[in-house]
Amino acid sequence: MLSSTVDRLRCPACGESVTLNANHSLPSHGNDSGVIEVRSGRLTCHDCDQSYPILAGVAVLIEDVGSYLVHHVKGISRLVPDSDIPKAFRRDYLQAKAEIGSEHIEEDLEAERVTALYLMNHYLSVGIGARNPAGLSDWWKPAAGESSPLVDDLIRSYWDRGPLTQMTDWLVSRSKKQKIESVVELGCGVGGLALRLSPFIRTYLGVDSSFASIALARHLSLGLPYDRPIRVPADLIAGSVSREVRIPAPPLFDGRIDFVVGDIESLPLAPESYDASVALNAIDMMDDPARLPELQAQLVVPGGVVAQSCPYVWSEAVSARLRESLPKSVKDSATAVERLYENAGLEIRERISHLPWLFYKHARQLEIYSVHLFLADKNS
Repeated sequence: MLSSTVDRLRCPACGESVTLNANHSLPSHGNDSGVIEVRSGRLTCHDCDQSYPILAGVAVLIEDVGSYLVHHVKGISRLVPDSDIPKAFRRDYLQAKAEIGSEHIEEDLEAERVTALYLMNHYLSVGIGARNPAGLSDWWKPAAGESSPLVDDLIRSYWDRGPLTQMTDWLVSRSKKQKIESVVELGCGVGGLALRLSPFIRTYLGVDSSFASIALARHLSLGLPYDRPIRVPADLIAGSVSREVRIPAPPLFDGRIDFVVGDIESLPLAPESYDASVALNAIDMMDDPARLPELQAQLVVPGGVVAQSCPYVWSEAVSARLRESLPKSVKDSATAVERLYENAGLEIRERISHLPWLFYKHARQLEIYSVHLFLADKNS
């Protein structure tokens, strides 16, 4: 994590500020900002003395650190030496590591393939340009054999017009009318929104529960070390992630952008500290969807902006709770979520009911989601 990020963080257990203790650091490369990248160390709460580790540059701000390390061992173990795991948790961590089985195609958020799917969505584009350098042209086509005309047409028609693009357009347009200098993103994944917004904002902080995603986001957005090849799916006969891609990383970090591991239900952030709060495709992963609009509203200053998008792939348990809590007149997911945001004191200003969102699974499989997204204001 960057030394400049400490002031923006809070203890997820009690909400108080934290102190940084660095074991190994890297100076900023390429500028004189004085910002330092802390590769290992810990954050300690001023009040309750709870401690949170920094592993391979990733600050793990989760209340139950031991449980997190065990349940996210797949992503952590690919990047963190066993000796860097805090001694208090190392025994259980090593036991969980020994029990990792062969990876299913899409097993969990720490699986390499799952991270790769989001990486493609966030960083690969159809045309050669800033987000798709030479050498990545036609990345969706198989290296051998015939390509699908249908897959090719859908990618060319919709790939570059998904939720990330729309959210960027909305926030940039809004920033011309009001101050949007600081952005927090909940469920940021591999961080593709940060680089899109970086020319227009002063600070950005991304929070996600996936260690693998945060580590990759920090590499691609800040140019920080990442000693593994970056691979994406192609034809599955070659493996679940078989095509290596080289995505240029920024040459420097200056403290404006950073990413940390955190739990949306127990955020390590100070309230009313941001001009905009964004959550893309996160609300249908929460046991209590009503918490997300409440948290987003708490994070932004009065008059701030809240943005949300999702295809609403609810579990039946969550759907049942929503049906019980909302009026009988609410009969669809989009109306339900808009009602939750309005109940949190937010006024919806912009909306799109159905936006195509594509996931490239491999050369013969493309998933298409219809996403509902909107921009809302927090009343002053």
